[in-house]
Amino acid sequence: MKATKKILSVLLALVLALGLAACSSAETPAASADPAETAGAEESPAESAGAESPAASGEAMTFTWWGSDTRHEATEQAVNLYTEQTGVQIDIEYSAWDGYWERMAVLAASNAMPDVFQMDAAYINTYIENGQLADLTDMLDLSPIMDESEIENYKVDGKLYGAPVGANGTGFVYSKTMLEEYGIPEPTEGWTWDEMLAWARDAATKLPDGVYPITDGYSYESMQNYVETNYGIKLLDGDAFNLTEELYLEYFNLYADLREEGVVPKAEESLSFVELDPLSDSFTSRKVLLRQINVGNVASLADMMPDDELGVVNFPRGEFGGGWCQSTMFYCVGANSAHQQEACDLIYWILSDVEAGTILGTVRGLPVSDEVYEAIEPNLTEGERLGMEMYQAINNDVVTGTPYWADTPSAYTSWVSEFNATGEAIILGEMSVEEGCTYVMTIGQQVASTLQ
Repeated sequence: MKATKKILSVLLALVLALGLAACSSAETPAASADPAETAGAEESPAESAGAESPAASGEAMTFTWWGSDTRHEATEQAVNLYTEQTGVQIDIEYSAWDGYWERMAVLAASNAMPDVFQMDAAYINTYIENGQLADLTDMLDLSPIMDESEIENYKVDGKLYGAPVGANGTGFVYSKTMLEEYGIPEPTEGWTWDEMLAWARDAATKLPDGVYPITDGYSYESMQNYVETNYGIKLLDGDAFNLTEELYLEYFNLYADLREEGVVPKAEESLSFVELDPLSDSFTSRKVLLRQINVGNVASLADMMPDDELGVVNFPRGEFGGGWCQSTMFYCVGANSAHQQEACDLIYWILSDVEAGTILGTVRGLPVSDEVYEAIEPNLTEGERLGMEMYQAINNDVVTGTPYWADTPSAYTSWVSEFNATGEAIILGEMSVEEGCTYVMTIGQQVASTLQ
């Protein structure tokens, strides 16, 4: 593949895409008019005269989310309990992931967001920018169930727009059984990048052909983890394009060396792995010793390997932390809700009430409240307990997990796809690291120039 020819074709595609985006901006899923222009009054809906609580007026609040039948059934049962305790009527609606966002796009376009709804970290900033989310700062006090420093981490420009639903983060899982089989020591909690790389290089000398210490790091997500932990930089931050040639070359040359040394799988093997597939996942297929995984998915891997004793360790830390560590799902309140305070009351009850927490279990991940976690802990599976061990390994004073960063700005969506495709071309030998660097820098700067 010739980098120069591909650059020209992608630049043309970007110009066309930007032109189409300008023509269709009114149809953007989360687009809305300026709230100041649509409110029709100086007061917010929650402050307008005559607004009553749902219990007093008999008007039902609305609550919507995405998820599986298990999440739906548990949430409906918890909502029914809340109605029994408070008399507040709540209309619920749920769907699968894709259908959910289609529905939310319609509601956002008509400024008719639900009173309470589930929000993903990948989209929350867009909804904030478009004025769809209520500012919860003075209505929702999370301090009884969360540390103040953690609450601050979720604020945008000093304001809280969403309550974190569950504990999450990214670390490594490994099989103690496999390490013992090959005579390889377990990773050390709090380890650094240098310590992880030394461990991997040593492990590679003890493994048979076709088994590797770690996976390859050719993806955008992998590089962002490296840059975030070592330099405290978010490669894509709103309109800003922060990738530099120096960072790209440093990172991809590091993995080129590891590939040459046999520390990571060959390109064809890396590209054949399928996430969380019992036979094709890099870890469950027993081809890679150390597997990066989110807290919420550890239990799934454990279920696939019932005969192995698994362990967890933090993502290697740099000067700025060791992997991201925070919720990626939130409860939000509609900016035009007439019952914002009552909506916040419901959210706090869901997060803090022990009986509600017992009903909900881990359908949205590990609870953020220690009291709720302690109540459900005896009934957790080994995999779910392993998830909490991972969260604690990331979220401690030695490691200090970084904020979640994987909310790709919409303008750079195509660029991230090209970044990943270029990474694949590099490991396959179709492009050099230098050619790949020139390519992704050129198209990234082109996108950035259109946003200024």
